[in-house]
Amino acid sequence: MKALVLALNHSVLFFGTTLYVGVLWAMRFFWYPSWDLIKLADVPVHFIGPTSRATAFFTVVVPIMLVTNLVMIISERKSPMVILAIVAILGIGGSTFVGQLYIIPVNHLIGAGLATQDELHDKLGAWMSYNTIRFWLMTMMWLAMISYFVLRGRLLSVLSGQQQ
Repeated sequence: MKALVLALNHSVLFFGTTLYVGVLWAMRFFWYPSWDLIKLADVPVHFIGPTSRATAFFTVVVPIMLVTNLVMIISERKSPMVILAIVAILGIGGSTFVGQLYIIPVNHLIGAGLATQDELHDKLGAWMSYNTIRFWLMTMMWLAMISYFVLRGRLLSVLSGQQQ
């Protein structure tokens, strides 16, 4: 029963990690290139709406990720695999720190309304730079998580036909 609970816990953590990193990869490679074209009139639809929905969603998901990550650390505390669990919590912790300390205030400034297109361009530039930090932190977390599952599940041995 304990193994089933831990498998579910770790899977929930990996699911949240994949969602989060997926959003950041999509932002970086699909949406960023056009964001410098946003006009002041477009901000409510193309910035406020999406960032508000993402904030509401991840306000629920991130605490679940932190708790499941702590469970993973505790369950692996006597194993070298704890290193990957610690790298993972550094990723989500760092990303949360950057989001709360830097990104949310920029969201509020843009949401309150900016006077000029130049101000909007500057704030969006800062916002994208902060999200680039989160992009790398969450990519690091995802890599730690997939490494955990590959190593813990002996996936390479299984795929190569070797006995476990």
